Amino acid sequence: MSRRRWHHWRPRWRKRRQYRSQERLPLGVDHLERTIEEYKRRAELANGSDKAILLEKLLVLQAPRAALAQAEMDAHQGGYHNREARLYELIDFNDTFVSAVLAQPKERLGGFVERVHAAMRKFCVSQKTIMFSDEQFEAIVKGLSREIAMYLGARQEGFEVNMTSRAEDAFGIDMVITDLDTHRFLNVDCKTPSAFRYRLDDLEKEGRITTEQLLKADQDDFITVVNRQNNGSVPVTVLCVRPERLGDIVNFRFVNTRPLGELLHYIFIRAHSSSRR
Repeated sequence: MSRRRWHHWRPRWRKRRQYRSQERLPLGVDHLERTIEEYKRRAELANGSDKAILLEKLLVLQAPRAALAQAEMDAHQGGYHNREARLYELIDFNDTFVSAVLAQPKERLGGFVERVHAAMRKFCVSQKTIMFSDEQFEAIVKGLSREIAMYLGARQEGFEVNMTSRAEDAFGIDMVITDLDTHRFLNVDCKTPSAFRYRLDDLEKEGRITTEQLLKADQDDFITVVNRQNNGSVPVTVLCVRPERLGDIVNFRFVNTRPLGELLHYIFIRAHSSSRR
């Protein structure tokens, strides 16, 4: 499975050093493509612990290209001709991370982040390429932890949840959450608090929401907008995963899922009442 647009969280960190495309380039990471595709095929066919191990190895194999792509994205924020390819590599890496976490048995989940971080660092050194900075990797884990906790928490609260493929989805949807009692569904885009506010600001600047709607969304921790792409359009609920409202996340799970269940039921009620107007 694959989601989702890289500067999804836009973490706030100071770059210790500006990456320049002419320095610290790898000797070549294109040779990894065949191995990556092989591991993808093997992981799709595997089950249980075998699948978890294959996805973890796949994540490590993708690290050199993803780290290089992130560095190039940071260095060329105004856009450049290779941006779409770099973006896809970051999206692909994110999706593998989510898949790898969901495949882990509980006894291996506790040390997952530390384990893959160390393995990725070692592999990037062997490939003579850059590795994510600690700040970058922390931001990735932080953002995806909330998404995974949302997926698992919604399921625990009795909703049907399907993750989307970020590489294939053009509408910015992380998952589809269905209320089994009414069969209504939400296309959900999960955001950290800072990314949620960035998104609201962007929507207001684009003229897609008013200042009043922004303030209401900031209070409610969600807003539903219509996203358009390639002659199509879908409603997308941008949802803020705020710790003060939804509680702490430990090992990619909410400590208590009840606040999430209450918020989702409220969103469904609001969505239904809006559709009847």
